[in-house]
Amino acid sequence: MDALTTWLHVCLADPLATAHAADAPIGIVGLDFPLDIAASEQRVFCHLPWRSGRSTPQADAWLEPAFPGWARSILQDWAEGRFAAFESVVFSRGDDAAQRLYYYICELQRRGLLDGPRALILDVAAIPRAGSVQHSARALRTLLTELDLGIDCLASGIARANRQRAVFARLESARYAPGHLYENIARAALYHDPLPVLEDVQLRPSTAEFSLYLAGSAPPDDTLHRTAEARGWNIVGEMHARSLLRHGTALQAGADPVLELATRLNANAYGSRAFVDRAAMLRAELARTGADAAVFWLTREDEARPWDLASQREACALAGKPCLALTQADWEFRDGAVDQLARFLEGIPT
Repeated sequence: MDALTTWLHVCLADPLATAHAADAPIGIVGLDFPLDIAASEQRVFCHLPWRSGRSTPQADAWLEPAFPGWARSILQDWAEGRFAAFESVVFSRGDDAAQRLYYYICELQRRGLLDGPRALILDVAAIPRAGSVQHSARALRTLLTELDLGIDCLASGIARANRQRAVFARLESARYAPGHLYENIARAALYHDPLPVLEDVQLRPSTAEFSLYLAGSAPPDDTLHRTAEARGWNIVGEMHARSLLRHGTALQAGADPVLELATRLNANAYGSRAFVDRAAMLRAELARTGADAAVFWLTREDEARPWDLASQREACALAGKPCLALTQADWEFRDGAVDQLARFLEGIPT
């Protein structure tokens, strides 16, 4: 077993290992949390993990059906005390489900029905205007104060985050290995520092003959990737909230690193609330990756991204790329989506 495979196995088998070994770790809920803060060596940050295929009786009693499966999993683990070691958990307002989960947890704690860490919120504003950038900058300064982090921590955090951005960009620019590896890397990097393993990693190329592009909601795991690989296809690019490209290019600290970070957050094109032309992004990605086909996997709880589906399907048609739209999808793949994807790939003339 090579170093990458070993690291991925360890990270995904015990996502909280690094956090449990740290003093007063900080939890994260929301995939647009600033990497530059999470990379600060003053505190240990870890996204709260989710688990599909598990029972969530307490979460089901508290949450209405509009909450996605990952939110139910996190709340169930919270109720069972799995996150007791965290000092605080920061939720992002840039994701609708993360924002609503924050308010539910605050109310459950207020009523004495839930214990656990202090819940905080990062009020990210996504509308592309100067006022939103300033609003996000104020929210970032408030968060740094709440976490007892000085502005000076951003210098080292940005430098380390830029190293991770460079690694992710390199991996995506030459994405020739089996697609499930990239999904595993993106997920493992939420919980553990990927740099010691990834900076010098060399991946083995996929033997798949045909390439597939994945867009829509962020899947819980690599089920879609492995389904494609079992049929001679490989996912060569992804456009969703957990994309390796979501952190963007290198960030310059400048005279006001908080303002620079707020500007980057405001321009994030991968969040569900992003103000972006997703059809144009897809056209560029299809050209960049040379994908032979595309699949859109959209969960029933994802209310924003389906609005772009018509224009994205048109982009595929204009590019001559067959596409499959799996809408109202079940987060745990209990709806036959895997079989639909398999039939779609098997039915494409080769």
